[in-house]
Formats: sequence, C-alpha cells, structure tokens
Amino acid sequence: MFLALKEIKKEKGRFLLIISIVVLISYLVYFLLGLAYGLALDNTTAIYRLQAKKIILADGSNKNIQSSLIELETLQQELKGLDYSLINLGRSSAYINGQKDDRHTISLVIIGSESNAKIAPTILEGRAVMQDNEAVASISLKHEKDLAIGDTIKIAMNEKEFKVVGFTSEAKYNTSSVIYTDLENASAASMIFKADDTKEPIKILKRVSAAVIHTDEPITLTSNLEIISIQDFINSIPGYQAQILTFGLMIIFLVLISSIVLGVFLYIITIQKKQTFGIMKVQGISSSYISKSVLLQTLIVSVSGLFIGISLTYITQLFLPVRVPFKIDLLFIIAITLLMIFTTILGALFSVKSVAKVDPLEVLN
Repeated sequence: MFLALKEIKKEKGRFLLIISIVVLISYLVYFLLGLAYGLALDNTTAIYRLQAKKIILADGSNKNIQSSLIELETLQQELKGLDYSLINLGRSSAYINGQKDDRHTISLVIIGSESNAKIAPTILEGRAVMQDNEAVASISLKHEKDLAIGDTIKIAMNEKEFKVVGFTSEAKYNTSSVIYTDLENASAASMIFKADDTKEPIKILKRVSAAVIHTDEPITLTSNLEIISIQDFINSIPGYQAQILTFGLMIIFLVLISSIVLGVFLYIITIQKKQTFGIMKVQGISSSYISKSVLLQTLIVSVSGLFIGISLTYITQLFLPVRVPFKIDLLFIIAITLLMIFTTILGALFSVKSVAKVDPLEVLN
C-alpha cells in the first residue's frame, strides 16, 4: 500500500493521464448504458404495466399485437374461468388540440381495456375514463409535450378526438407514448373507419387485439390462437432486440478497450521501472510485494476514474432534455463497474508477470 501510493505521488503526471483516459472511457460506457436502458424502457414500460404473465394473440400474427385480431366470443369461451384482461391496441399519429404543427404532432399508441380490468391505469392526476371519447394519458406527454387535463387529442387517421381527463405513470410502447381509453374506442374498426358524425362513438366490439393472462397456470387452447410469455412478446417488439444487442456490443467493446489501454499504460510504466525493481529485489523485497503494489496501483487508478465517470454521468442526466431516453439503473451501474475493474485487473497481470521476470543480477550488470 505504501509503495503503491508513494509511486502514484511521485509520478502524478503519468497517473493523472491514465485516470483521465479511464474517466473518458467509463463516462462513455455509462452514458451508453443509460441510453440503452432508457430506450429499453421506452419500448416496454406499457407492457410491464399490464402485470401479465402471458399474452394470447391471433395465430399468424408473428407475435405482433398490432397484427392480431381475435373474435371476442371465441376468446371468452377459451379463457372462461381464467384471470385475464382483454386489450385493444392501435397506433396512429395525433394532434394535440387539433394543431398540426410539428410541436403538437405526436406518435401515439392507444390502449383500450375494460374499466374494471387489472390493466386499467392507475391515476396520478385527474380521474379515470368514465364517458365515450375520454382518455388517460401517460405522464410523459405532460413532460414532453406540455399536455394538460382538458386538452384534446385528435387521431390523424380518422379525426376522432379524445379528451384528456387524467394522467397515469409513464408508459410507452415501441418508443411511442400511450393513452388509455375504453375497449371500444381502441378497437381496430374504431381506429380505421371514420364515422359520418364524429360526435357519435363507434360501437364495434366483436374483435380484440389480444388478451393478457395474469397467472402462470397452464392453458390449453383449441382455437387458432397463440399463447406466448410476456418476455417473448417483449423480445419480438420491432427493433427492440436490435437496439439492445447494438448497445450491448458497444458497451462490451468499450470495457475491453478500457482494460487494454490501462493495461498497456501500466505495462510501459512497469518496464521503465525495471532497474528500480531489480535494486529492490537485491535489497530483499520480494516479487510478490512489488506485484501487489502494481495491482493496487491499478485498482486505485481504475476506481478513481470510474467514480469520476459515474459522477459525470449523474450530472449529465440533470441537464439532458426530457425527450432524451436516458435512465440510470443502479444495479446496471454496479455490474458494469465491477466488470470494468475485473477486466482492468486482468490487464494489469501482464505487468505483474514482467515484475516476476526481472533478474537483479542482470539489472546490476
């Protein structure tokens, strides 16, 4: 410990350079981790809020709820006696208060459910849906688009209007914000066809997009329906897997690059001190003691750089716009930090190996 700290104090310039490199690389790693986690949440929060174990879709829908339509009567017969909720899901562009400029145009997912269903949203502000053409919006629309209770949302494809009566927890599906309404108003027929009189609600409730099951009990289906786990359904969301894999590979490669860069710097410093190590060995200082000093220096440098990198990431989060999908998860931060420390220590083992090979007699000669 004494030798490691003394060496760092003596070579402040070199070690500050190494720490600065660790800071920059770790900052980039943590920032990408925050973006990856934020994008993952933007794809899935609405699904996790369904509190479902399984989901039933139409056979041939390719695990895509937007391609699924199921006869309501058939579904109710199949699921009789089970704990389930019916769901309709539609997607469209929409205009806040009928204004069609860029600021008030949004990409929207509409989720419909029965008022007494388990998947009905928890109200944070305002009230629940009680009448036709009312909706509860994700709080993200309030933060990102300044949506307020009493505002209207006009669906672009059929000019149908929903009045916002409340806000619920942040919910997004496939990066689009969600509004919740009743089962009828979110049906496929209601989303596609325009009524002659837009003030009259379209009452079509013969088909639904899917049903979510709230228990793990085994289910046997006789109709042309497909039952899949919620995790399989999430993994099938268009673009979700590609985003996760892309960011995951970038983070892994940056972790490896960080360990290699730090290992190379420490190896060069160790080689430059070859004569010093030889003299220390002549004086009776063991190779294991010197090696421990090198490993401790590596640990101090990496932990210092990583701590600064984490701090910069948290500070950056405070200044990012609300629309940026950036979320920090403590468990992921801890896992990546431990991984980077571990790989850095592995890189430092090359320096330790070079210490063990130092021959005191050769150095003296």
